[in-house]
Amino acid sequence: MKLEMKHFLLFLFSFVPVFTLSADPQALSVEQDGIVGHYYQQPANSHKQPVIVLGGSEGGIPTKLAKVIAENGHPTLAVAYFKADTLPKELEKIPLTYFEKATAWLQQKHPAQKHIALVGWSKGAELALLLASRDTVFDRVIAIAPSSVVWAGILADWQTVPGSSWSENDKELPFVAFNPTGPVEGLLDLYSQSLENRNDGGSATIPVENIRGNVVLYSGGMDEIWPSSSMAISICQGMTRNELSRCKHVDSPKLDHLLNYKMLAPSEDLYKQFIQSVDGK
Repeated sequence: MKLEMKHFLLFLFSFVPVFTLSADPQALSVEQDGIVGHYYQQPANSHKQPVIVLGGSEGGIPTKLAKVIAENGHPTLAVAYFKADTLPKELEKIPLTYFEKATAWLQQKHPAQKHIALVGWSKGAELALLLASRDTVFDRVIAIAPSSVVWAGILADWQTVPGSSWSENDKELPFVAFNPTGPVEGLLDLYSQSLENRNDGGSATIPVENIRGNVVLYSGGMDEIWPSSSMAISICQGMTRNELSRCKHVDSPKLDHLLNYKMLAPSEDLYKQFIQSVDGK
């Protein structure tokens, strides 16, 4: 394997932009709230749908993505699920019950709202689609660099074989393991080979046909991490079996895994399109 797993992990964990955060959200802790995150409250006269934001393999609280959504009027809960405070240090076997607590917390804040939107990128996009396939309270999903399957987790010790990224009732969810059969030229090659060599019998495929709502997928044709464009096509194909849902795929052929962060820059057309997706327009 030409790419050492150690280098793969170091690159993947550092794949996050640096922006200035000026908002002053409410900090949440496991001890007091059951979750770790930041909550961006809106004025009482705001009627926009509440949003849960999920980051990727960088870990921690996804403030960069959440701030953009909050600045456009949505009550926004940015949720950390590893690499923060008392949470797991690594992305492996994260219990889905943790996200049920986040959902209940936000529902309690907004009892008049029947539904919640999910926004996530990379591993957070994988998670958002998984959560929406299991709970109809989520009627809108915006997934940046999505995955059509549950993947293996990511461990700092590159010599250790990771289990599933997610778990339920102390049992790991079926997942696609890292399983290249030839030389690996980069992360995209690693994930692509593993997808081709999957041996889970299809059980790791996220059942997106169960989603009851609208899904918007954003992918970059120059994605160097995993084949998000082809997986987005697969997701939309899977959703055609459900007449209660709609799937839209926005592919940007010249952009990378996280779209060169253009959805975070107000001067970009992709930013405007992204915000409209969050608004449900």
